[in-house]
Amino acid sequence: MNNRIKDIFAAIHRPPVTGKRVLALSEGDAERIPLLPGVAMISIVNARSAPAILSSHEFLLRLRFSDVDFLAREITDRAKKKLGDAMTKEQALEVHQFVRGLPDSIHTLIVHCGAGISRSGGVASALNAIYGFEIEEQRLKRANQSVKKLLIDVAKTIGH
Repeated sequence: MNNRIKDIFAAIHRPPVTGKRVLALSEGDAERIPLLPGVAMISIVNARSAPAILSSHEFLLRLRFSDVDFLAREITDRAKKKLGDAMTKEQALEVHQFVRGLPDSIHTLIVHCGAGISRSGGVASALNAIYGFEIEEQRLKRANQSVKKLLIDVAKTIGH
């Protein structure tokens, strides 16, 4: 078992101070997480990728969008080609509906993307800003700011 998985298990079994926590993981690490009480998951894969192979979590939201940060100073040609596959307002709304619908028994939300850095970091950072979820701040330094901004903007339109 790698150190990140050990850290995740330790976090899951330690109650969050604020009541809820969000953890950003890579797809590979998320696929190693068994069904655990109190845990929900948001699975993010690239727009044209196969779904992640996950345990059958009772509370699981699957999304497909590419890692494009349109707020970046410079957008590479490669990223420009993926702009049409970036997170949509509809997907941001799905995230909010999912989070708001989680029962009180859920204390940990795992968000994964390919590397567990950019898209999942953007979601985790936004959930902290909007709902006060505990985060691993050091792991969110490279969070996708477009994902974060879109989630925050949509939260404002739905009254949060």
